[in-house]
Amino acid sequence: MDGIITFITITLLIIIVPGPDFLIVMKNTIHSGKLNGSMAALGITSAHIIYSSLAVLGIIYILTSLYYVFLIIKILGACYLIYLGVQSIRSARQSMNFNTGGIKVNDVSCFTSYRQGFLSTILNPKALLYYVSVLPQFLSTGGIEVKSQVAILSLAVIMVILIWFLFCVFVFQYIKLLFSQPKVKAIFDYTVGFILIGLSINLLLSKSS
Repeated sequence: MDGIITFITITLLIIIVPGPDFLIVMKNTIHSGKLNGSMAALGITSAHIIYSSLAVLGIIYILTSLYYVFLIIKILGACYLIYLGVQSIRSARQSMNFNTGGIKVNDVSCFTSYRQGFLSTILNPKALLYYVSVLPQFLSTGGIEVKSQVAILSLAVIMVILIWFLFCVFVFQYIKLLFSQPKVKAIFDYTVGFILIGLSINLLLSKSS
């Protein structure tokens, strides 16, 4: 198994590109605090642990070859993003009540934050395809058996994802004061909402393979 550093670098570059997971971690951290942001990050990581396990067992390659299974995952993922987008827009409309002195921390349970992170990843077919398209390119024919190589690469993916999103939580925690003003919070929520809905439309229109 060669090029582990290259593999980690490519994985990090793919993760850094803002997507639903990034927005969910950001929104939970800014609106509900560092613990909620961390729980969202753990939810995302848990989903990748499941995908990694399926990759090691070889089941993930079967799932991606079944058109209707893949299509169902895509539709459910898009619907969930639309749901989160609508929720964000509703939150933005509530923030437009400027009579309040500021924005209080949202009373969102850690489980809710965890669930949002988990579902955004487990219902994202692009995350599923990562283990089919990117990861296999770094498997070698000699030395360690294939399953062990997949396990090692998957562990690297999980660690990179967890570290990256916990780093994001750390950064977002320091800029959350910017969102204490109702107008700024409303603009942020509207932006996140429309981006999530846009991502869901893009997901539905994307090709299945």
